[in-house]
Amino acid sequence: MEVKKDVIGKAVLLTALLFAASMYAGYQIESGKYAESEARISELEAGIENSLLFSMFLRTHSDSSVCGVLKSQLDETAQHTYNLYGELEEAGSTSVFRNYGQLRKKYFLANMRFYLMLREYKQSCNDTELEPVLFFYSAYNECPQCVAQGRVLDSVRYECPEVRVYAFPADAQEIEMIRTFKSYYRIEETPSMVVRDRTYPGLVPKDEIKSIVGCG
Repeated sequence: MEVKKDVIGKAVLLTALLFAASMYAGYQIESGKYAESEARISELEAGIENSLLFSMFLRTHSDSSVCGVLKSQLDETAQHTYNLYGELEEAGSTSVFRNYGQLRKKYFLANMRFYLMLREYKQSCNDTELEPVLFFYSAYNECPQCVAQGRVLDSVRYECPEVRVYAFPADAQEIEMIRTFKSYYRIEETPSMVVRDRTYPGLVPKDEIKSIVGCG
């Protein structure tokens, strides 16, 4: 009887040790991914800061050649923002040990700066082809139409190289600037899209979006 209890006790202890080891390994993996995401956001912020310096140079100098350099810098940073957004969403949805809320906030604030900088570039350099698009979706509430609209916009962006899409969660109350954007553009439902300061509420078909942005 004592032998049986001893075997059971050892089995329970071994199970507990294996569980603790797996939890520790999971924590280490997630910590590594979190650190990597944090580093990529810092890289994004550095890229935006660099673009901001180009933009300031453009405002204080009359050399139009700066426009080409700034456009190249903005294009590079834009691709970085798209890739990073997908990584943050995927990591945040599967994370057990790490809270990605603060990283997401830093990302959205950086992306807002980038959007405003892109608008300034478009006006200063008279780039009539570049089309920044704001996309407001629901992150904390069920919204199948938001998912559908996001896929449509991804397709439009793929087919129209001069379209830049900036997605923001309309229900992220902790980010004050998102509330400011919503108020200014009168966002009352999701999904909603803004092109050239005009708001398009609801799910907008692909062909209509391409017509709005002047693509194809």
